[in-house]
Amino acid sequence: MGAPLRTELIRRLVAIALAAGAATAAWGQGAASQVPMLDPWVPPEVREKATVQGSPTSGEALRVEVERKLRARFEAAAGRGGTLSREQARSAGLGAIARDFEAIDQRQSGRIGFEDYKAFLRSRGAAL
Repeated sequence: MGAPLRTELIRRLVAIALAAGAATAAWGQGAASQVPMLDPWVPPEVREKATVQGSPTSGEALRVEVERKLRARFEAAAGRGGTLSREQARSAGLGAIARDFEAIDQRQSGRIGFEDYKAFLRSRGAAL
């Protein structure tokens, strides 16, 4: 390949690269200002429920909401008995409870209630 042909090829490649970079930058700026970035792993029906109108929850209302959600997950895993074993916690996906089960189970009975869990969280600094 001759020098003039090589020089022309390099010029064209540089021009293509610059044009592609400019187009990508322009597209990125326009797209970002018009369409919010969405997590592709979140199903649309969950994404719509997660969109909160108004101000975020804070203070006592936030504390109540957090406790309600923790209690709902705990009770769903515990079932009718209201207490939870390490195996139930593990199988329900409550890994933090399963991991810290001995520390939560102060009576060493092998089962914990939601109040035991709350006491453990408070001992770790949670405002429940």
